[in-house]
Amino acid sequence: MSRLWVALLCLLGPATTWAAPDKLIFALRPLPPYMEVTPTGYAGSHVEIMARLAERLKVKLEIVECPLVRCLRMLQEGTADVTMGLAMTAEREPMMVLLEPPYAAGSPTYFFLRRDDKRKVRKYEDLYPLRLGVIRGLHYFDEFDGDNKLKKDEAPDLMTNFRKLVAGRVDVVPAGANVAATFLQNPQFAGRVKAAEWVRPNKVMRYVSMSRTSPWQDERGRLEQALAAMVDAGETKAILERYETAFLAACKKARRC
Repeated sequence: MSRLWVALLCLLGPATTWAAPDKLIFALRPLPPYMEVTPTGYAGSHVEIMARLAERLKVKLEIVECPLVRCLRMLQEGTADVTMGLAMTAEREPMMVLLEPPYAAGSPTYFFLRRDDKRKVRKYEDLYPLRLGVIRGLHYFDEFDGDNKLKKDEAPDLMTNFRKLVAGRVDVVPAGANVAATFLQNPQFAGRVKAAEWVRPNKVMRYVSMSRTSPWQDERGRLEQALAAMVDAGETKAILERYETAFLAACKKARRC
């Protein structure tokens, strides 16, 4: 070996070996039936799906509870690897990628009013005179998000928006039916909230989002392969249906939705 090669090897030092990540950091906000905090820990359909995915990958799952804006910041900084249920937007594209395949179809958006409110929401244009309680940083649908003529009042979460609704501080709260069903069972809102006639369909599929700066980027193929196996086996669908059906059934039994 020439003296030049020996010198270079000394400068470079011993070869380093790349190791695959040994944990998956999952950032998400409390939002039943997808995620809720229980006396025994975190529960919900998204929690269970990600736990099953971590099992397939043979890594530890670390859950970080955060408001939506902070979850997005964690994806941007790379302090979280993945989250679930976020739509891709131009603002989010630099910080995250959507893993294939999608794990579920999109759910329609319902619009909730106070039960004693006589005003009707039968079409999109009926929203203009009303004050809308929205979640800060959440993507609803393009027309709604970009419409500056709508009167939007931001809050950190859906619970706050429903409290503002029954208190008369906003007139309408948009939400998915399966998510809203949980809140409609709450004694604070029981018998005080109703769904409007108009329902906005949602054709956008639901994906797992991964941070562009996550160490899992180098293992993206393995992660997507494990996710695809779950989707193909009907595992993700069965988990979602089990949670969503239970919440909606309880709500309808109590005649609250």
